[in-house]
Amino acid sequence: MSNSGKYMKQIKLNKYSATGILLLALAAVFILIALIAHLPNITNAAFVISGMVCGMTGIFALTFSAGEPVDPWLVGILPAQGSLSLSMITKHLGMKGNAYFLPPRMTGETRVMQFNPVSKYDGVQGSANGSFRQTGPPGIVTVPSCSLLIEELKKKHALVIPDKEEELSVLLGETIEDVFKFAPQFSVRWGENRVTVTFHNYPYSDGCQVLEKKSRDCCVMSPCPACSLCGALIAEGKDRVVMLERCSVSPTSQDVSAVFFLLPVPDSNP
Repeated sequence: MSNSGKYMKQIKLNKYSATGILLLALAAVFILIALIAHLPNITNAAFVISGMVCGMTGIFALTFSAGEPVDPWLVGILPAQGSLSLSMITKHLGMKGNAYFLPPRMTGETRVMQFNPVSKYDGVQGSANGSFRQTGPPGIVTVPSCSLLIEELKKKHALVIPDKEEELSVLLGETIEDVFKFAPQFSVRWGENRVTVTFHNYPYSDGCQVLEKKSRDCCVMSPCPACSLCGALIAEGKDRVVMLERCSVSPTSQDVSAVFFLLPVPDSNP
């Protein structure tokens, strides 16, 4: 058996180029009918005009039939393995707590950091130099997966993070819907020390489903850039430690929801 086509690039027509070719073929059929059929002049003219319209539309469709964007399914699973690997490493090191987003004042860093404790964390002061072992519960401090996204917002969009809930909701919506276009619709619901964010019709929910099947606690221990972005913005805006409490994918739609818990502000610094 010949292997000549084994390394050949497969040419696939997307829906726009296929439509364009179909319209051109239909135009040829209409004009051919007008040429060979003995039809009344008005009918003949109708076929010619229809053929021209189909031909022009087909050419237009082919002109703008460049390759379609990357399949959302593929984009959805791209960060999945990274989240799974970090979650596995964290577990192997004995860290079983959910991800906490620490505002800059907690670590002395210029950005929000992610903290995974051994079990629970009450929001005491610590250091970003690897862990909180000297001044707090054992755990691992890492740069959150959304860090580059926030840097992009600050450099190109002059990001200013407000501290009021209403303004934070607007910022989150604009960031998710307009700037990064993670979801066509995004909603925020504030409760007592809890914030629920929902990515409606999230196009990358396949990745969330993969993570959910592989490890139920992966998303809350090693959140993807989308959920991480929400937690980090809330933590910096409210200047409070924020824990990703749970994350879930709707069984009947592409909606993805994440619930963040805002730790109470300590009465005094240790």
